Amino acid sequence: MFIYGQTTSFGLRVTPSYVPGAVVVNPSASNIYGSPDLNLNIGIYALKYFKSGPLGIKAGLEYGAVPYVLGINAPRKAFGIGSVGDEQIDGGLSSNPLSFAALTISPTYKLPLGSRFLEITAGPSVRFYNFPEDGFYEYMLAYNRSTPYDPNDPAAGPPDVRTRVTDLDLFYISFPVSADYVIRTGRRGQVKFGLMYNISKSIPGELEVQFYGKMYQGTFRPRTGFWGFNVQYERLSKRSVRSYQKCVSPPAITGRYRKALFVETFIPGGLLSANYDMKLKKDINHGLGFSAGAGLGGYYLTEVTNNNKTTDRRMLALPIAMNYIIGAKQHGLEVGIGFTSQIALDKVRDNSADDNGTFIPLRIGYRLQPKKEGFTARAALIPIIKNSTVSSGAFNLFNFGVSCGYSFK
Repeated sequence: MFIYGQTTSFGLRVTPSYVPGAVVVNPSASNIYGSPDLNLNIGIYALKYFKSGPLGIKAGLEYGAVPYVLGINAPRKAFGIGSVGDEQIDGGLSSNPLSFAALTISPTYKLPLGSRFLEITAGPSVRFYNFPEDGFYEYMLAYNRSTPYDPNDPAAGPPDVRTRVTDLDLFYISFPVSADYVIRTGRRGQVKFGLMYNISKSIPGELEVQFYGKMYQGTFRPRTGFWGFNVQYERLSKRSVRSYQKCVSPPAITGRYRKALFVETFIPGGLLSANYDMKLKKDINHGLGFSAGAGLGGYYLTEVTNNNKTTDRRMLALPIAMNYIIGAKQHGLEVGIGFTSQIALDKVRDNSADDNGTFIPLRIGYRLQPKKEGFTARAALIPIIKNSTVSSGAFNLFNFGVSCGYSFK
């Protein structure tokens, strides 16, 4: 069992998160709406618990972004009579996310759960957004012009749709709350898994729509609140280690297979999956193994009503893979090959999923896997053979994968 005393630790946090769609007030007859998106925040921190009590203080630096995606459904002829025609416009519009750096200071409380504990954290996060020199982000589109729209040409007239995220206060405060389950992974290490909810107001913004020759003024407010899944790794200071005691039995042959549960994401690409991994020989970390999982794949467009409206959806990704680890201890070189199928769960519109079907990922990278149970992580270069390029043997070389999770027997 553990005896928790005064501790000081330093950690790294990765938080994949779900961000609701932007709030849109649009007085025109067109349908413009905000779509939800996935995001990733990372942070480093220091954590100090006082004496032998349950209270502590956590301070850190965070980097992240606020994505915002718009969808539009409207007749093209409402924006002029150009060379394209008057078919319906439908689909999603992506914009560059608003990046920010933040300082967090949070009281923490540890609730013992047997030999482990649940850590509850809540406190303010002071954000500073990276705005351009003119003080706002602007996104402009024109749909049915006979010549391409040029925002720098005064003769082009106003855009058909314009969003502008206006200035923020210098200190923009949100309030993240999290609950994390803590697991010791060694004499000085521990890993945490949990949920985070970020309480925050929406970012102010403007919306203009030119519809059938009339200009409409509305509002567009990207959301900064989100639900996230925390994955954290901490390293305890040497002084803190002396405040922990643990009864350890000598290593033994268990006759069990090494297994792991982990979450993986591809950069770029946005694929996110949860996976089960197992070695094919007992009581070893190295050698041949396999993994299988499910998650979020590429985007596609689908009809959501019977009046020709569409929205963005994510495909269901089903990755399976074989891997081979070189290195019998906790650090190893991993190589592998897999097969990932992606399935649209709704009717696909306009062949929007043609480039998001099956693909073959190759892998070469690093794996951290403890000899006992504990935190596991991977980082790898993952060249991809897509279904549209298999016949020509062409590779999409520059893909990277990172994953983390929990290893056990």
